[in-house]
Amino acid sequence: ASEVEAVSALSERRQATPSGRLRVSMPSDFANLLLADTLAAFVTLYPAIQLELDLSPRRVDLLGEGFDVALRMGQLPDDASLAARRLAHFSFGLYAAPGYLAEHGEPEHPDDLARHAAIRMLRANGDVAVWSLSHGDQHWQGTPTGRVSANAPELLIKLACAGAGIAAVPDHFAAAEVRRGHLRRVLPGWCLPSHVAWAVFPERKLMPVKTRVFIDMLQTALAQVKA
Repeated sequence: ASEVEAVSALSERRQATPSGRLRVSMPSDFANLLLADTLAAFVTLYPAIQLELDLSPRRVDLLGEGFDVALRMGQLPDDASLAARRLAHFSFGLYAAPGYLAEHGEPEHPDDLARHAAIRMLRANGDVAVWSLSHGDQHWQGTPTGRVSANAPELLIKLACAGAGIAAVPDHFAAAEVRRGHLRRVLPGWCLPSHVAWAVFPERKLMPVKTRVFIDMLQTALAQVKA
């Protein structure tokens, strides 16, 4: 009987037309670099859903502010009121424009980075992100020196393409500019720690259909990302 009820509930969910207001928080770089076409397709596919996207870098209070889904990177706080689904694993690397490397030389070891300009990533607390590099059993850590800092990988990539210095960004985000010849991997044998992207949503026994189809869309869109 329980199996019949489960199949019946699944059938009803599939037949239900996703509708209503769907409030989503995600980083702007995800929306602009990875998901713009997917979001446009989602709006076309589900005309009864009113999609509202908050692209600010702040960590929203899902329950307090009435958000349905948040896309987040890295470690998640332990919160019994929220559930999460893993979407993708992002590897990170160092990138610079070929013109910058031709002018300033190419680092052969992380110690050489001290002689270069870094385009630095700002963490949520305002501190500059430390670069932790690994090559097999070798490890190197340091705070990059540079005159430009920002809290959006999308801007770091644009600044790197313009020759402003070396940036540490997700490999998948930089891939398009690498293909165009605007960026080149620096110290390709060395890697930075990877980060997991999560879909976070309020914990409920039955997920609203509008939320489920959106998270399914995220998983499909990011399935191509490899660590």
